[in-house]
Amino acid sequence: MTPKTASKLRVEDVMTRNPITVSLDTSVRELAQLFDANDISGAPVVDAQGRIVGVVSKTDLIHRCIEGPVGSGPQSFFAQLAEGVSSADLDTENLGTVGDFMTTDAVTATVNEPLVKIAHRMASENVHRVVVVDESLTAIGMVTTLDVLKNFPE
Repeated sequence: MTPKTASKLRVEDVMTRNPITVSLDTSVRELAQLFDANDISGAPVVDAQGRIVGVVSKTDLIHRCIEGPVGSGPQSFFAQLAEGVSSADLDTENLGTVGDFMTTDAVTATVNEPLVKIAHRMASENVHRVVVVDESLTAIGMVTTLDVLKNFPE
């Protein structure tokens, strides 16, 4: 791909359509299982009407686990792991839900925006994923840093 061709790309040309989404009440365990089963590292968070209200990533999940269950000290979750507690017995219920630790200011884009513009936005806002939304703020796609890198070879 020539740089000229890459500069003409739009979000719709590279986005992953129909992204896997989660709700505000998705549990920590459900989120971890979803990330693992689908080999993804982040997902849009949507309300009951399917509109974007945030984004959650593996990094957010890890930070939540380090903080530990509500009312306990930092790193208690990892202390349970170190003590040999089985994954089935880990205290994930008190870690809350996605709504407790998601990023509420998700970076969004529309399908017609130039990919170059989105790449600059991702760099300036230090994010690894942009949620593509329609006019009603429904998540219709995702663009990740890997999507950008694949289309700008140099």
